[in-house]
Order: sequence, then structure tokens, then C-alpha cells
Amino acid sequence: MANTTDFEPVEMIDGTAALNADGMLGAPEKTDASEKSDRPKMEEITLKFGKGCLGDEFQGKDGNAYREVLVPNVDPDDKRPWQTFVVRANHVHENQFGKGMWCKLPADGHTTLRRSMRTGEDEAGKPLWETVKTQVSNKELKAMVEDYKTKDRSSMKEKIAEKKEERKKPDEKKAEKAKSAKKTKEESL
Repeated sequence: MANTTDFEPVEMIDGTAALNADGMLGAPEKTDASEKSDRPKMEEITLKFGKGCLGDEFQGKDGNAYREVLVPNVDPDDKRPWQTFVVRANHVHENQFGKGMWCKLPADGHTTLRRSMRTGEDEAGKPLWETVKTQVSNKELKAMVEDYKTKDRSSMKEKIAEKKEERKKPDEKKAEKAKSAKKTKEESL
């Protein structure tokens, strides 16, 4: 009769028996899941931007798909072209309402921003362009991309009242023109 104390139970994984480190049938060893829990979790920053700030998708030299994201100028008087940065296409997502986009970047990382600047013209009159690269931290990048959130919106109500007054003025001008047109008709008769 066989000794049952030497028998080790076999756990089934996906319907097949698992081999232990010795190549024998037995309980499976712990996998990478336990190793992943030991690593410190990387802190991330979420960038939120509108669909209008989403550039073209292209394929990089490494064969991966990338997406260009436009960074609007913070100063409204700045008429230079917007800066851009590139992230993997599968890292850019649409928000739950379908009106905006978001992506995550490492909090302690840096991103290279590119801006095309016109440097002059060649002999044929075609413009010459140069790409200016600057490197910013991802926290600064978040502030630049989400600058629209910091703008004061309380003055919009005041501007609405001013615009209503401006609209009344042209109506008054039209009424004056109509009166002057009546007078000229009466004078001509």
C-alpha cells in the first residue's frame, strides 16, 4: 500500500496541472503579481484638454502610434504658433461626456515642447521655419495646458450687460436713420 503522506496536491491552472520549480507536478509558485505589489507606485498627473487641442496621429520611427497635443498660448496677446508635445496614441482618452480629452504623465517627469518659428524667407520667397525645443516639468505642463481653468469667469456677466447696451446703440442709430430718411422724403415733396 502506498504512503499517502508523500502525496502533494496539484492545483489546476486553466484546466492544466502546474509544475513546481523542480519540474514536478505541484502547487504553482507565485508569479510577477507579488513582485509588482512590492514596487513603489509611480505618481501621475492627469492633463485635461479640449478636442481642439488634439493634433494629428502619426507613426514614429519605432513603429508605435503617437498623438500630437497642442498647448495654447497662456497670454492672449501672444500671436505665435502654439507649442506641441507628443504622447502615445493609446494614452490619450476621451472623457466620459465625449467633449474633452485627457492623458496621464509621470508627476516627476519632463516633457519636450516644440514650437515652429518663422525665421525668414529664401530667395524664392518661401518662408523658412525653425523648430524651437524647450523642456518643462510635467507639473508646469499641466498648468500651461489647463490655463483655461484659471481665467476669471465672473466678469462674463458684466460683459453680457455691456454687450446688451452696445446692441441697443445700433438700434437707436437705425431709428435715427429712419427718422432722417422720413425728413428728407418730406423735404423733397
